[in-house]
Amino acid sequence: MTPSQDIDALKASFADFLKRKKYRSTQERFLVLDRIAELDRHFSADELYIHMNSRGDRISRATIYSTLDLLTQCSILMKHRFHGESATFELSSRMPNHDHLICVECGRILEFREEGIDSIRDAVCSQLGFRPVTHSLQIFATCHDPLTCEYNKQD
Repeated sequence: MTPSQDIDALKASFADFLKRKKYRSTQERFLVLDRIAELDRHFSADELYIHMNSRGDRISRATIYSTLDLLTQCSILMKHRFHGESATFELSSRMPNHDHLICVECGRILEFREEGIDSIRDAVCSQLGFRPVTHSLQIFATCHDPLTCEYNKQD
């Protein structure tokens, strides 16, 4: 699937969700989805707002926040809270079923897949009489050398 087919599929899914839930289907909501598809990383609502304004889009923070909520409800976006920070988002389809390693010093977030985690998830669910749907694992660590880390936010 090409990126344009991906965004078309996401738009169709979003349109179907809005119709089923009786929400208005507005150009602004779909513009937010377009701009999200341009980002290749985790982002906050404020970062998306800045990105959209730098592109010349005239859209309110309230519209961005409400659209992010709707996109999360229909599973197009995943919402994370890494180590008590404000919410960050990512497209669910970009890298499905992955986990996160977060540096508590510099804030860098690495995404990874480890099949063994899926086996543990499945075993725990089976033992307790559940059926796994999805999971989210967050590992908090420090960089090998936080003082020389290129991602360190400290001055």
